Amino acid sequence: MDGEIKNKAFKGVAWSSLEQFVTQIVQFIIGIVLARLLLPQDYGLVGMLSIFLGISALFINSGFSQALIQQKDKSPEDYNTVFTFNVGVALTMYLILFICAPYIAHFYSQPKLTAITRVYSLNLIISSLASVQSTILSIRLNFEALSKVSIISLIISGITGITLAYLGWGVWALVYQGIVAASINAITLFALCRWIPSFSFSTKSFKNLFSFGSKLLGSSLINTIYENINSFVIGKAFNASELGYYNRAQGFSSIPPGIITSIIIKVNYPILVKYQDDHEKLISTYSSLLRVPLFILYPIMFGLAVLAVPFIVTLVGEKWLPAAYLLPILCFTGLWSPLTHINLNLLYVKGRSDLVLKLEFIKKPIAFALLFASIPLGIKGICGSVALYSFIAFSFNCYYTGKILNYGFWKQIKEILPFFGYSVVMALGVWVVTLPFSNNLVKLAVGIPTGIVTYYAIARIFSDKTLTSLINLIISRLPALQSVLK
Repeated sequence: MDGEIKNKAFKGVAWSSLEQFVTQIVQFIIGIVLARLLLPQDYGLVGMLSIFLGISALFINSGFSQALIQQKDKSPEDYNTVFTFNVGVALTMYLILFICAPYIAHFYSQPKLTAITRVYSLNLIISSLASVQSTILSIRLNFEALSKVSIISLIISGITGITLAYLGWGVWALVYQGIVAASINAITLFALCRWIPSFSFSTKSFKNLFSFGSKLLGSSLINTIYENINSFVIGKAFNASELGYYNRAQGFSSIPPGIITSIIIKVNYPILVKYQDDHEKLISTYSSLLRVPLFILYPIMFGLAVLAVPFIVTLVGEKWLPAAYLLPILCFTGLWSPLTHINLNLLYVKGRSDLVLKLEFIKKPIAFALLFASIPLGIKGICGSVALYSFIAFSFNCYYTGKILNYGFWKQIKEILPFFGYSVVMALGVWVVTLPFSNNLVKLAVGIPTGIVTYYAIARIFSDKTLTSLINLIISRLPALQSVLK
């Protein structure tokens, strides 16, 4: 990479890594406290709205954020057009949800959902006011500002949610936590970006951006429906408590892969569009960026699966025990989700959102078939269908990256196979070592260090190049550790 871009890339990775680390730690702590104060059905009630809010948010953005980043020549007219469109659609979607709120409540047989829907949906309007500002900061590669916004909004909204939960507000603690987060996020983005919209609208600009964004909207819409239909089905076929258990397990299993995916895509998408015509640089950069994060991710997911019961019970209490039996199944999803998103991101960089849409039309009928076939098997069966589809999605997404960029399924499998093998052996070791203990806290205290030492030892035995790269990276930043790690 060019010197200036390389420096920006490093700073972007550093700030995004810091943001993700701090965000996930704070979010994790807030989630634990709230889970102890609230009931599973409180989470289930909010989860029932996920599909409606997710689809609404997609229509509001319509792929314009990615279109602005991908477009080489951007004008003030483009930014104002996107802002005006976002706010206009947000107001429309809120009005629709406000009117439909009683019908949503009737569908789930949950009268509370009428008021919850009308208040929680305000997030759509608030978020639309700052979406362009967030995109501008990404284009400027100002990830420091984006990180500060994310952390500030999370802390303030988290304190709000915990306070309200402690005071006995129940599900409304989660609702107002979301409202406060969106509000703080919008206010700080306005302050840091210093871009003031004019509410103008250009038909020419809209058509130009929508030619790319519409295909992205189509693929994202299909994907969002799939990602949220599980909550939709569970909420309807079972009950709010069961949905709460599923959402809690899914939340824990998605944290590690979510961090990895966010860092890689958030930082490198606006950078790699500069190399969209250089296949060799594009793939070599992605390949080098993938290895270290996945080397770290895989043992975490396997370890979380093995220690699911002591992990859940120790952190959020016995009332969440049913979630512990879903967590190991959903951990399998985390092994493939970063690769799935990264393959699609490569196509976005190449400007081939049409191929992304085509892939969704091929994959999602399979996903829906698996989901509905698994309903008679209960919540575990639904989790199994989600896990199986995650691998199928990765396999399909590799097709076009292999065809266009010569970076297909087997090349990617070859890169991750060692990490997979190390992690399996490590997980077996942790399982054996923790068998004699009945106390959940002791299981964690013994299992976690055992897993770390075992994984490191196996990687050293096989002289893993990624481990060497990781050690060299740490040494270059912290020379005092050289004698310990070498």
